[in-house]
Amino acid sequence: MTLEYAILLGCLQGLTEFLPVSSSGHLALAQLLMPGFQPPGLVFEVALHLGTSLAVLALEWRRIWDAFRDRYVLRLACQLAVATIATAALAFPLRRTAEWAFEQPLAVAAGLVVTGALLLLLRARPGSGQGGASDAPWRSAVLVGLAQGVAVMPGISRSGTTIVAGLAGGLERRWAADFSFLLSVPAVLGAALVEGWSHREALAAAPTELWWMAGGGALAAAVVGGAALLAVRRLVHGGQLHRFAYYVLPLAVATVALHLAGVW
Repeated sequence: MTLEYAILLGCLQGLTEFLPVSSSGHLALAQLLMPGFQPPGLVFEVALHLGTSLAVLALEWRRIWDAFRDRYVLRLACQLAVATIATAALAFPLRRTAEWAFEQPLAVAAGLVVTGALLLLLRARPGSGQGGASDAPWRSAVLVGLAQGVAVMPGISRSGTTIVAGLAGGLERRWAADFSFLLSVPAVLGAALVEGWSHREALAAAPTELWWMAGGGALAAAVVGGAALLAVRRLVHGGQLHRFAYYVLPLAVATVALHLAGVW
């Protein structure tokens, strides 16, 4: 893998991780289109996820500072913990099914249809909740966490699903997006720690060149991910996030058509 390829993968990760188009669905379809495709390895995958987490923390530092200043940081931390537990309660039982679905084009297409339907729901019912950062309803934390757990299935967008769930749970638009972003951090960091510890010997033996590639990819993911986060925040605030449905729904139709044509 070259540095240019690493940066390209980092850009793709940063772009699709936060836009409501399902990064896992795109990765699954890309692998099906490229016979013999080999994932870039644990070191690189962890680095890309850490890069997107860095983008979240860089964008949300003011929210985090406000939580400390206005003394609702404990409430926020508890709601993130509740949402993370709800995520784990669904994601772990679905893990094997998700691994199977990752290699099934029709399953990916079904996930994209779910994403598109949820995004169109935003247009029909854009949400008018009043729950902000300091007084968000506890039910919203549970709903967002469950939505993130379901999004382990390829084709179902994590960001789109969690934002829709937050709005349905009574969150105001801006906080629905920000809570979705913040919730990705413990999930990603937790997974990175578990994977890193489980494969610590392989990580220690990784060549220096791979670490440079991982660093370049992580930086690209952080920069592009930050731009994608800003775009999603503006679209949610303006009630325009549903426009991505006009991308994922045709993609689902194309996926089915290509499957029937024997392309994959």
